[in-house]
Amino acid sequence: MKKILVAGAVALTALSAHADVGAFLGVTYAFGSKDGVGVTLQATSSRDENQAVVAAGLAYYPFAPGKKIGVPVSVGYQWNDVLGLVSYDVLRNNVTASVGVTNTR
Repeated sequence: MKKILVAGAVALTALSAHADVGAFLGVTYAFGSKDGVGVTLQATSSRDENQAVVAAGLAYYPFAPGKKIGVPVSVGYQWNDVLGLVSYDVLRNNVTASVGVTNTR
């Protein structure tokens, strides 16, 4: 529970630093586990293209044994409507990589 609270506090701090919060929908892969491929939905710290961002949200791993939901806290870089993220999932305790679409301006 402590990890979730810390991750939430970090995400809220990062998101409050920018006025224009973006959205990200992508495919994620969990390294070093049997979770495999999943889907992630995250809020990003900015909508500006060609910029580094931080993000936080939820991930769903349909093929994972046991619990299928994760809470990734991420850093990445966004281009024109495309975002790549590297994350640490605080619920599943693993590193993930994600790529997908975002709403840049």
